[in-house]
Formats: sequence, C-alpha cells, structure tokens
Amino acid sequence: MNSERNNIIAIVEGAGDKNAVPSLVRRILWERFGRYDIQVPRARAKSANGKPNLIRNFEDFIKNAMKERCAAILVMLDADADCPVELARNFTRRAEALNAPVPIAIVCAKSEYETWFICSLSGSYGDGIRRRLNMQSGAICPNDPESIRDAKGWLEERMPSDRAYKPILDQDDLTHHIAIDLVHEKSRTFRRLYHAVEELVDAVDAGASAVTPSFSK
Repeated sequence: MNSERNNIIAIVEGAGDKNAVPSLVRRILWERFGRYDIQVPRARAKSANGKPNLIRNFEDFIKNAMKERCAAILVMLDADADCPVELARNFTRRAEALNAPVPIAIVCAKSEYETWFICSLSGSYGDGIRRRLNMQSGAICPNDPESIRDAKGWLEERMPSDRAYKPILDQDDLTHHIAIDLVHEKSRTFRRLYHAVEELVDAVDAGASAVTPSFSK
C-alpha cells in the first residue's frame, strides 16, 4: 500500500457518527484483520439535516473525499424506515457514475447504528453499555433486534427517566463496548459492514477501484 495514501475516509450522516464509525472500523481493522497500517480519520458529516443532506449531496461528499488522496471511501448511514438494500442500490449506482479512482463501499444499517449496541446486550457482554447508559441490569437483546424501528428509543426506555440517550456524547464511547463477534452473528447489516471493510482492504491491496455492494444490471 502506498504510504501516502493509507487512509479510509468515512462519510456518515450525523454528528454522533463522526467519531463512532471510524472507531468501529478501526476495531474491525485491528482486532479482526490485524491491519494497523490503515488509518481511519474522523468522518465527514453535516450535523444539520444529516441523512437528507447526505442523500442530496452524495456526489459532493465523494468528490471532496477524493481530493484528500484517500485510499478508499466508506459511506455509512442508517436505513431508518427505508429498505437497506434499495438504499444501498441507489448509492451504488450514483457512486459508479463518478468513476472514482479508489474503492467505495456503501453500508446501510438496519435500522440504526444503535441497533448494534442492542445486539451486544447478551449476558455479561453488555455490561459496559449498561453501565454507560445506567440501564436496567436485565436489559437483554430481543430475538430480532433489527426489527426495532427506533433503536435510540429502545435504549432510552431502559434508562433512568432523567437520563437521555445523546448520540454526540454516547455513541463513540458505546462503540468501544460493541461485542463484534456477537453482533456479527445477530445483525445482517453489521455483517455487511464487516465485509465492506474487508472488501476495501482487499481492493486497496490490489489497486482496484470497485464500488460495493455490486448489483446486477
């Protein structure tokens, strides 16, 4: 890998994601792939009107990332009520039209990033998250965590009434408590993130510039 271009730039939708997403990507790179040679700086995002702004100005975000001579680009956002596959398909099509010289991976979390905190609440695995949010000790991940439409609200319901979940304050810290193997098992979209990081690393090593996920024409 070219030492002058050894960074993955993350493009995200909200202020809470700016540190959290790079922290999670670094954990995957270091803990699962042993890749300490790749940097993931603070992500690019607009705090106001985050997801609509990212959708509207997607091409500008990609072009600005390319100006920084990055090795690869990861675009990550919450699907919310949208279908993650269709959302990813739309972004893939738009990214392919840019003919970027670096690999780009699109990841749409179902339905929110916070779903992965809920997935980590299994026995003692979730103690760090429970302590951080002062949650009930019996808070446990449900059988189908990705069916929860309001993951932030689910967390708040299990927190003290005088304590609110605040992404800009809580999200990065909680990311350090995500149980990667457990969440990989429980969340299909987390597996997509995991695979996206692997795809970007492989593409950078090979000097390739594909956009993923790929969809048949």
